[in-house]
Amino acid sequence: MMDIQKEENYTESLLNLILDEIDDIIIIHDSEHTVVWMNRAGTEKFGVSLESVIGRGCFTLFGKTMCCDDCPVTAAVRDDRCKSFRTMPSTGERYKCTTMPLSQGGEIKLVVQHLRKA
Repeated sequence: MMDIQKEENYTESLLNLILDEIDDIIIIHDSEHTVVWMNRAGTEKFGVSLESVIGRGCFTLFGKTMCCDDCPVTAAVRDDRCKSFRTMPSTGERYKCTTMPLSQGGEIKLVVQHLRKA
């Protein structure tokens, strides 16, 4: 039988593998807009490495120095789920953006952002 730490590492590795095979962009943020993980599609489309983006404000990916006025992460933290559109700064392509909060003990810990080409 697997011990809990090995099982958690295995589960995390499996989820990363699956999410990296998706062509849509998946970004996971904390409730303060800090990127904690991004899939392969995201790093390729934004032209960044995973290591360089972790710990940065998500708004920097869109060429901003502070939160976007219509921030979908803020909306998800406030209203539970948000759908909007985002434009990729490097290409001008529009993406449908869905954000979903993940709560633990009544407190929002993470926000999952899903970007699909519109």
